[in-house]
Amino acid sequence: MGRTSLKVRNPANAPDAWERSVLESFEKRKDAGEDPVKMEYYEVVRQEGVKELRYMKAIPTAKLCLACHGENIDSITRTRLEKLYPDDQAMGYKAGDIRGAFSISQPLDAASN
Repeated sequence: MGRTSLKVRNPANAPDAWERSVLESFEKRKDAGEDPVKMEYYEVVRQEGVKELRYMKAIPTAKLCLACHGENIDSITRTRLEKLYPDDQAMGYKAGDIRGAFSISQPLDAASN
């Protein structure tokens, strides 16, 4: 279980190919008028010979999120973020944008293979 985004703050949270595809589909769905609050996607995939349930739930950007992820971050916060995350991409969001998604991968039991 984790979080990922098309614009990560921590490079360790970069999306894998499946997650990237889902995040890109979330953006298209938002552009088509769907509410990010309700966006989720799941699929059973086979990974390295094992069936796995993959699930993602969009994280919409709320007003509170803008203090660290928005366009106008105060100088103290910005300086701290630059120190902790020198390659930070997770800024410039507006309320209602999709900031990323929660992602879960669950191997399915051997009986379901």
